[in-house]
Amino acid sequence: MNKLNKKSKKKFISIGICLIILSLVIIVFVFKDQKNYSKNLINENYDYVYTYTEKNTGTFTKQIPHVNLEVENVNNKIDNFTLQYLNTDDNIISYQYSITNNILSLVIRIISFKGENPPINYFQTYNINLDTLEEITDEELLKAFKVTTDNVLEKIEKKFKDFYYDLVFAKKVDETKCNVECFIDRRGFYGYMQDINYYVNNGKLIVYKPFIINSSTWEYDYFKTYDFAFEIA
Repeated sequence: MNKLNKKSKKKFISIGICLIILSLVIIVFVFKDQKNYSKNLINENYDYVYTYTEKNTGTFTKQIPHVNLEVENVNNKIDNFTLQYLNTDDNIISYQYSITNNILSLVIRIISFKGENPPINYFQTYNINLDTLEEITDEELLKAFKVTTDNVLEKIEKKFKDFYYDLVFAKKVDETKCNVECFIDRRGFYGYMQDINYYVNNGKLIVYKPFIINSSTWEYDYFKTYDFAFEIA
């Protein structure tokens, strides 16, 4: 019995050592290629993206981001995009960003309440290669995710049709009075690919597509902020 116990103990110890070695190998394999991009920050006291300007014009707050990297003209583009909305009290400006592998993605959202019409959403995204510190073009993103503009169009079209049939099923839309074309026409755009912006989040390619949420109570209840983000791949 003692011999068997000793053999069993040796066996368990050997297995334990093997598991420890395997764990160390996995850790080294996972982390050996991870890069420290923080060395490229302009100011180490700030994150990759930070609030450069914050303004409260009365009712709404505006947060203007800047990218804390030497990426040519990106911050100028951000300032130019937000400038016309900065000093008026009829809009909200917000942003979020994400880092996936070597891609930094930033999306700026403007909600404009100008006039008596339903609020209009505007989106602008910036995608940056952290290895080269250059902007990534839409074509490069599509190629990286192995999708085409046709795939993007199909995904967006399907999502709007899903909205429609979901609302028909919920009896919020009467299909005898408003068919799918009528419903999509009420979203206020002239093409599925109009004003789209690409964003990368958690390894997924996202398209931000603005559309109108009309003043009907059920529309406000049904459509959420995340409905503007269409997952493509």
